[in-house]
Amino acid sequence: MSGRITSLRNSYRRFAEYARPDRRYFWLDVFTIVIAVVTNTAMIWLMGKPLSLIQAGDYAALVPVLGMFAVVLLINQLAQFAGGWLSNWLGLRFIGRVRNAMVERLLYLSFPVAGQVSRGDLMARLSNDVDRLKAVWIDARLMSVSHLLTLVLYVFMLFWIDTRLALVAMATVPVFVLHQRYFSTRKRVAAEGFLQANGGLMAFEEQGLANLRGISSNSAEAPMTALHRGVFDKALHWGVRERGLDVGFTVSFTLLIYLVGLLVVLVAMQAIRSGEMPVGLLMSFLLYLGYLTVPVRGIADLFFQLAGNQPAAVRIGEVLEAQPLVPDTASGRELVVREGRILLQDVSFAYPEGPPILQHAELAIEPGATIALVGPSGSGKSTLAALLLRFYDPQQGVISVDGQDLRSVSLASLRKNIAVVWQDPFMINASVRTLLQLARAEASEAQLIEACRRSYSWTFIQQLPNGLDTQLGAGGVELSGGQKQRLAIAQAHLRDAPILILDEASSALDSQAEQAIVRELDALRAGRTTLIIAHRYSSIRSADKVVYFEGDGSLTVGTHDELLQSHPAYRQAVDWQTGQGEEKNLGA
Repeated sequence: MSGRITSLRNSYRRFAEYARPDRRYFWLDVFTIVIAVVTNTAMIWLMGKPLSLIQAGDYAALVPVLGMFAVVLLINQLAQFAGGWLSNWLGLRFIGRVRNAMVERLLYLSFPVAGQVSRGDLMARLSNDVDRLKAVWIDARLMSVSHLLTLVLYVFMLFWIDTRLALVAMATVPVFVLHQRYFSTRKRVAAEGFLQANGGLMAFEEQGLANLRGISSNSAEAPMTALHRGVFDKALHWGVRERGLDVGFTVSFTLLIYLVGLLVVLVAMQAIRSGEMPVGLLMSFLLYLGYLTVPVRGIADLFFQLAGNQPAAVRIGEVLEAQPLVPDTASGRELVVREGRILLQDVSFAYPEGPPILQHAELAIEPGATIALVGPSGSGKSTLAALLLRFYDPQQGVISVDGQDLRSVSLASLRKNIAVVWQDPFMINASVRTLLQLARAEASEAQLIEACRRSYSWTFIQQLPNGLDTQLGAGGVELSGGQKQRLAIAQAHLRDAPILILDEASSALDSQAEQAIVRELDALRAGRTTLIIAHRYSSIRSADKVVYFEGDGSLTVGTHDELLQSHPAYRQAVDWQTGQGEEKNLGA
């Protein structure tokens, strides 16, 4: 038992910091609860008083008693309103802090770590799991004050009214303790199963909605629906089990309370017959005993909910305590890029439990040069970009910029000096202006417009309902693929970084638009060290050198013409494209 309590305490203790800023309002809420409980106690006593007065024939005393009841009732309702409002306010602020902390942590973890958990499961942790945590840290703490104070006052009133009847009622407490322990263990198991299954369900739904085009084009609606039904049924199983335990706990607890009430009435019958106890007094006793079910059940339910919501606390803790694959440098030294020379020295890298991607790689990229990265799918082209951005660190060797080891400079300064245009453009559910300012927060209106003109996106932006202030929708749903990519290129213009990475930046454009963008990208590359992750032959024609990733961890470097003459695999890839009369993939 002590081990379970310790485990519960450790699961929840880490979240104290998110409730601490509002502690003065928490105690104000506690004060309203005390007022509500005390007035409730007085109201129950006053509810039995009229019956005793009527039984005694003292009708003159009824009016003052009823008037006093009305005053106490008004104070009680005002206290309950204030307490309820404060409880909700505290809960929402707690949820906001935890969710903000989780999102911030996920953003700083970057995609290699955050990507290990599906987006649907992360959304479940941000919503359902945080709500469960709030139920413990705010609701349960406040209700425990209410329940404990109510329990003490009501038990005192029971003994004050009739000690013998109170002892009879208290003798049944062990039954309630055993009842709570029986249900809480099963609740914890069911809650953990539901949280995991619900996370899997949300992940499946998120993936399905993100791939509607592929599902429709393959007429896969029926099998996807069947798969969804299977995933849903698993969540349904655990959800029904957890809700069933909730209902079973409530119903069986209520039954026990009624049985105790019947026992008390049977014991009190003799006292009523003999006139030793007025009917009104018995009514007050039964009301206290009946209302005592609320704090008793609440305290039992508190442990019930603590056990049931513990998995949610653990899942949130996993996010908040996750560590990035690449730790930031402790010194915080700034990367200073004067020329833009990139050097790989004896670099080896492999993904966890994967084959080698780079083995003893040597590569020198001169300042201002444009280098095309080509090769088979999975050979390491995008991996090199990820290493430059320090999403990962190599297991061996050094990557440096202007002689500075990337592991010795701060991540912020490194990424500030690199602009990236990914093949899958970065979009958020915000305005065009906000999206562009993510690349350069201080950009003026004129700079935004100039970047849009240079990326050939200003024309379509002007046609949007609110221009730069048009909301893009989730994932830029209102834009075509080409328009998204032009905005990504506009961001690169605004970033104005000395190192540029282009992940096939014109792949989503038609031929005419591509020619215009390629000319503008040539201007963007001027004076910058540029890496082009090339999937199409047209992307590498203007490169100073080509790096061919062999697929076995080695690299071959040369000009386009040199590789055509000396490298059979490269020549075959180029011939395959140009020989078909249309461009096809050199390798993803």
